[in-house]
Amino acid sequence: MNRLHPFALAMGLVIAAVLMLNSAAATASAGPGETVRNVFGPDVGLGANQCRGACGGGCPDSCSREVSYECLGDAQLRRVEALTCGTNKGCREHDDCLDSCLANSPDSPDCQPQCDATVIKTYGVESGASWLMGGGPYDGQTTFEYTRQKPAAAEAAYRCPTGAERQCGESGGCVTANGTRVDPIFDTYPAAGTNGMQISRLRTGPLCGGAICEQSATIRMTGTDNCPGGGCTRFGMEFDYLNADPTAPLECATSTRGGEDDFVGDLIKLGGDALSTRSTSSDNPDGDGMGQLLGMFGKVIASADSPEDIQISMTPLDENGNPIESQRVGSTATNGPAPIPSSVAIPAKSGHLFVPMYQLAANMEPGMVKERRVTCTHKGQPVLETVFVLQ
Repeated sequence: MNRLHPFALAMGLVIAAVLMLNSAAATASAGPGETVRNVFGPDVGLGANQCRGACGGGCPDSCSREVSYECLGDAQLRRVEALTCGTNKGCREHDDCLDSCLANSPDSPDCQPQCDATVIKTYGVESGASWLMGGGPYDGQTTFEYTRQKPAAAEAAYRCPTGAERQCGESGGCVTANGTRVDPIFDTYPAAGTNGMQISRLRTGPLCGGAICEQSATIRMTGTDNCPGGGCTRFGMEFDYLNADPTAPLECATSTRGGEDDFVGDLIKLGGDALSTRSTSSDNPDGDGMGQLLGMFGKVIASADSPEDIQISMTPLDENGNPIESQRVGSTATNGPAPIPSSVAIPAKSGHLFVPMYQLAANMEPGMVKERRVTCTHKGQPVLETVFVLQ
């Protein structure tokens, strides 16, 4: 019987694995001209990536974006976020490669660099670098529609505010009696059970003291309020609730879209999330010093809900090992509540809850528009979601 040299055997296994990977992923990404809904990559590590086949990481800033509403049942609405992105065969092959690798090896740190290298080898460094940033060349556009942010996430139902009627045509949304378009408001998660915490009469908008001034998803950044860290604009949400467990808090997560600094912030945040999900090698459970440092760094970054909430600083040490504060660099930590709280105490089993929030004016350039999505759960069950447009 012939025996293969170990190197030849190993190479054969690698080639076979690559062929299996490519064949399994050949039709995963949507092509030019297609419109797909709620298509995600494998839900591992950083979570399930969106916009599979678009050029750029996830859904890059180069995608055009439109939010619309569809009628749902007799009185509710479904929020649809549509992203139209440039695509190319090389971008589709990259995402197919990455998705197949992660599906087969969810804990592998090698999937991204291997797929990056394959694309660069095939299409060249110039195209690969441009695609990484969400640029061309493109061979067409693909539209990705999302009614939820994660594969297994509950789909939210919205309603029109008091005094407005829903529109079920192509435009969707809500219109008042004088024809003014207004933002729909989160209503319920239709698929959620009745045993968990339930809310009603949700209102969101700018603050007047300890209450919502007016129902609005759009927050005008005046910067005239005083907050930890400087001038700010205050906003928030309030609602009635039932069937809560006062021993457990309302837990809220935030994501941010928009702003010129988001590319760097997102890279830091994604890098930290990736580092925090990678354990040390089983052959060296203690890991080396750099590996442990990166792991700690990743956990710090991953603890932030959004890139602009990350607070990291560094300082050299003197000969006695004490930090030299005059040489500290990085962001300045603020004393006080977070701009958007991640944990909110629930005072009773039922009642009314007011959740104040704020945005520092220093983080907003003139003409900048940021969208901050807030999703809240109670004991692991979805409770509400809302989107604030800061401008």
